[in-house]
Amino acid sequence: MRKALVLLLALVFVGALGYAQGAPTVAINGFVETGVAAILPGASGATDTMIQYNNDSGNTGRFRLGIAITAPDGNAGFVSRLEGDSGVVGNPGNNSSAGAWPVFFNRFDGWGKLLGGALTIKGGILDETQFWTANRNWGGWLDGAAGLELLVNAYPGLTISYYLPAPIALPGTFAVGPLLGFAPTFYVGNPGPAGDTLLEVFQGSSIQAAYSMANTVNIVAGYHFFHAVSPAVQSQSGLFWAGVDYVAMSNITARVEFQAQNIGNNGPGVGPASDGVGGGGGQYNFFLEGAYKMDQLKIDVAVWFNLYAASGSDAGYDIEPNVSYNLGYATIGIVGDFGNTLTPYNPINNAASWVGATPAGAGISGTTTMFDIGPYIGVPITTASSVNAGLLYTSVNSGTSGTAIYVDVRYSF
Repeated sequence: MRKALVLLLALVFVGALGYAQGAPTVAINGFVETGVAAILPGASGATDTMIQYNNDSGNTGRFRLGIAITAPDGNAGFVSRLEGDSGVVGNPGNNSSAGAWPVFFNRFDGWGKLLGGALTIKGGILDETQFWTANRNWGGWLDGAAGLELLVNAYPGLTISYYLPAPIALPGTFAVGPLLGFAPTFYVGNPGPAGDTLLEVFQGSSIQAAYSMANTVNIVAGYHFFHAVSPAVQSQSGLFWAGVDYVAMSNITARVEFQAQNIGNNGPGVGPASDGVGGGGGQYNFFLEGAYKMDQLKIDVAVWFNLYAASGSDAGYDIEPNVSYNLGYATIGIVGDFGNTLTPYNPINNAASWVGATPAGAGISGTTTMFDIGPYIGVPITTASSVNAGLLYTSVNSGTSGTAIYVDVRYSF
């Protein structure tokens, strides 16, 4: 089994581009994003007065450099991506002057089309985004997973995919040098009674589908039979996700998304059930978003709920209203966030201390309520680049509160 998979990966990597005649097409893309937040005096939960910050990834800065090589006939190609994160190694993310920015290859795959494009084969550290839900990116775990993927265009607008993980369990990163390495994610199941590697590989596989009806609706769904990088965290777990995105009207946004993770885990979890961090069981996430645009004015409300099977767990919830107005040269608005599982990062609290960092399936118990609100302005540089600034007030019912002024920059190419 291993030899067959390795041979197939080699054929995809080496033979795909060489099959077509002529010069391939090369596309380079990426981005750089970073920023800073100043914590105003009186912030009771602040750990710094000036920190690195950006809206997209919290208290870190990131950069990405990707390359895509496509054969002249469009039937084969290669994708690679380097990414650096100031909060990964040697730097907790709160102080941009501490530590180094390690760089990793976290996408590195070859692909080829067969049967007139009806079948596509991908192999390596996968570059795969078409099965994500539109807002929460549920299903995004497949992007960066190591293994083999078969995609079938079964019907116009419908793609069905089967993922088979790499038949090896290796460290999560491979260092090439002091600041360079590979960062694939290996998903494997539990071996059989006799250490059956073949069973382990198939336990870690998944099936997913994406359907798009032009100018009407986009639908994604999938099931990962074993979604555990570490069985100690999620024993015999599974993952299901689905999303429906209504796109028939340009001035209306309507989305419904669902994710169930840790399915089938009835084990002890990672701690006693009474502490809200253990008890096993699953986690079920629901997301709804509705927005209406009237000329330059846009009103958006997003709501999501997290339900837990762990005994003694509270239900998680979050509500985020956002009102904005497009001036042409800039967008101004005010955004709020209220709940006990806030996922957006804020400059006042370290994200690692938030209840949202609770392990999947663990549940929430005795949580505090958090509240953010503040005005902002975004000024476009190019179509996909911008400078954003705002003022953010944060309050937590346990007594932590404060205000920060932030500026972040994202340049995409």
